[in-house]
Amino acid sequence: MARRPAPESEPHTPPGLAFSELPSLSSAGAPPAAEPSPRQPAAATPPPLANVFEEALADVAPPPVTPFTGRDAESYLDEGNVYFNVGQYTLAIERYTRALEVDANLTAGYYNRANARTRAGEYDAALDDYDRALRLTPNDADALNNRGMLYLYRGAYELALADFDGALGIDPNDTTVMVNRGLAHLHGGDPAAALVDFQEAAYLDPQDAAAHYGAGQAAAVLQNRPEALRRLKRALDIDPQYAREAAADPKLEPLQGDPEFMKLLRDAGAR
Repeated sequence: MARRPAPESEPHTPPGLAFSELPSLSSAGAPPAAEPSPRQPAAATPPPLANVFEEALADVAPPPVTPFTGRDAESYLDEGNVYFNVGQYTLAIERYTRALEVDANLTAGYYNRANARTRAGEYDAALDDYDRALRLTPNDADALNNRGMLYLYRGAYELALADFDGALGIDPNDTTVMVNRGLAHLHGGDPAAALVDFQEAAYLDPQDAAAHYGAGQAAAVLQNRPEALRRLKRALDIDPQYAREAAADPKLEPLQGDPEFMKLLRDAGAR
């Protein structure tokens, strides 16, 4: 439901592991062996080197062996992103899950799986994943925005506003989040606060059709006909496809039958 598509993660390539070279055993520089004196008894033959090592390591427990799977978390994450981008959300979820099995602290794994679960309609599981991502990285503005959109979709307007406030606290000029917060205000019953958010977003990004359309909705609810028509005209000029939504939008009911509003819809439909 978020207006911004889920960002693709940029997997890092772990640095290669270099083995340090061991110095070779050499006789160079060693003192010459002493020649035995006549009738000197021969020295006792030392025990084989292998036996010495076996005795020294007899009480040392071997370290546990971790099986090598041949895949790291980032490779599963990349594969999941490919499936996500072609709309195969079930496969994307499965690959993100495998990434998290390898690295349970991979924030991108929870965030991306939450986005895929949202697209797949698994809203409770998606919320749980956004929660986990935010526990690991509390200042992730994208995760806050997307979780806020999920709360908004489910009608939890106060929770949505809290997340949008948090995201804007991190980036105050993010017009996507401003529009989303405006929607939370509008659907939560505060059209005046919604209008402020929509107008600010439209000021920062004059080509944001959603900001203008939202301002038109809020102004219509507030019975501000001139502002509503002005904003709707701007939205339809930028994106004529809004005409279909506007024609049946309950927020625009105060404009139903208005000749200028009907003309805006006809002109947009003719493009």
